Amino acid sequence: MRHLIENAVAFQATAARVIMDMFGVESTCGNVVETCSVHTRKSFLISIYYTGTVYGEYVLALDEETAAKILGIESPIDDEGRESMREQLCDAFCEVLNMVVGECLVHLQVTYAKLTLTPPRVCFGQIRYPKFRTGASTLSTRYGDIECHFCLDLMRLDLATSYKEAMSTLLEVNAKLKEANDHLAQQQAQLVQSEKMASVGLLASGVAHEINNPLFFLETNLKTLGDYVAIIECVVSQFESMCATVQTKDKELLATLAEVKSLKDEEDLDFVLEDTLHLLDESKEGVDRIKTIVRGLKEFSQVDGIGVAEVDLNNIISNAVALMAFEIGETRQVHVELVEQLPRVVCHAGEIGQVIVNVLLNAIQATPDDGQIFVRSHTVEDCVMVSVRDTGRGIEKGVIDRVFDPFFTTRPVGEGTGLGLSISYGIVQKHGGSISVLSEPGKGATFTIRLPLISKQRDRSEVSATSQLH
Repeated sequence: MRHLIENAVAFQATAARVIMDMFGVESTCGNVVETCSVHTRKSFLISIYYTGTVYGEYVLALDEETAAKILGIESPIDDEGRESMREQLCDAFCEVLNMVVGECLVHLQVTYAKLTLTPPRVCFGQIRYPKFRTGASTLSTRYGDIECHFCLDLMRLDLATSYKEAMSTLLEVNAKLKEANDHLAQQQAQLVQSEKMASVGLLASGVAHEINNPLFFLETNLKTLGDYVAIIECVVSQFESMCATVQTKDKELLATLAEVKSLKDEEDLDFVLEDTLHLLDESKEGVDRIKTIVRGLKEFSQVDGIGVAEVDLNNIISNAVALMAFEIGETRQVHVELVEQLPRVVCHAGEIGQVIVNVLLNAIQATPDDGQIFVRSHTVEDCVMVSVRDTGRGIEKGVIDRVFDPFFTTRPVGEGTGLGLSISYGIVQKHGGSISVLSEPGKGATFTIRLPLISKQRDRSEVSATSQLH
């Protein structure tokens, strides 16, 4: 009885947390009671059973309408729509049960060792269950109830039969896990690409604004330069006339000189010449700014680019700050402190650039318009470190451990995917580094990215190669 109730409580609590993490739906846990079997009137059941020294099952039961509302799916109007909806329900809640049971089995194996799981099974409509001791409870949500049933049969199975069934199940599960792993790898690549495209879209809107500023004064300068050229042409024409008059009479020369001087004073030729040089310098600066912005966006948007190479992180940081100028705004202050001659690291410049943009965007969104952001690069032992600190609202203690979880976001619904920091975490881990956060509510947050130096990366490669040879 004790083991049944304890594992049923763990199953219920884990299911409530996973459903909250995946769909943002809060639930209230009811009391767990022992029954002689699974009794339910719900129309949608998902189950995973386990075998070994004991036999049992984890079951989630709910109505199709409740499941659809949790996923945000509208009720279908025809059979084709219902079939499509059911496919979505199966995929989503099988993933939920996989995650829940994966955690719960760790708890269950403390008491009962050598357990083997099977893939999830789905049933639409009522089903009759054999008499297994069951711990039953209900999760209450705003969309309807979700029943949690945990079955436990203490009868030991025939060892030979158990072994054959367990091996067969293990081979089946292993094949499905390999397939799921390949599918997950594809989805992860798609998520990274999707998040990168979202970042490119965000940067593009800001870059368009940034380019419009120099283009505006370039257009204005060129119009003014056209007027100045006309003035200079007029004065030069008078000088040519004067030169022609020199060959005639002195009186005509004096009259022409007076006209030239009058025109020069009237048009303020000295100012025109001086301002022309200034406009040319300003226009050249505008062109350089446009080239820098476009080059930075081009480098960031390259998904593959040159691949892994030795790079200077300072260049990547400077490029990211320049690209985020529009998001930063005119009132926020960004302080960039980069160590000169920073040791080079081996990395994928485009991916690390995406990490820094994501972290910087997170700091901008958390910082008020009059706030400050500090970006630093430095070295510590065998690592190059990049830190982004803001003076924003900070992160609550209850959620700081979840900031790198997929789909987790503190922003309002529809204003964030919750993938930026999660993808950044995966990219940094892939490069052999780490990313961490320190924060105190009301006092801002500091994200620190650590990447190994080239020498350390080579050491790891040599060790890996040596181990493979042996």
